Amino acid sequence: MDWEKYAWLKRGNRRIEILKQISLSKSPTTIKEIKQKSKVALPQASVTVKELLEKKLIDCLNPKDKIGKIYRLNQEGKKLLGELKK
Repeated sequence: MDWEKYAWLKRGNRRIEILKQISLSKSPTTIKEIKQKSKVALPQASVTVKELLEKKLIDCLNPKDKIGKIYRLNQEGKKLLGELKK
């Protein structure tokens, strides 16, 4: 467990909410879908997804596309989210 990432995640309610929305999605999801489900502005969703990508908590399945990128939760993200739910 990376406790620094855990602490970083715990400090941001929006990060937790967006990570939860990605995990609840039955299939890989777009930023637009994340925005709609978490009820945040598109720029906020975009910045938060970028942060989660940089921390390697989610994966982008089509990184070469300029628009319409698709994201899913990876193993480390699942582990941290599970720890937060305890």
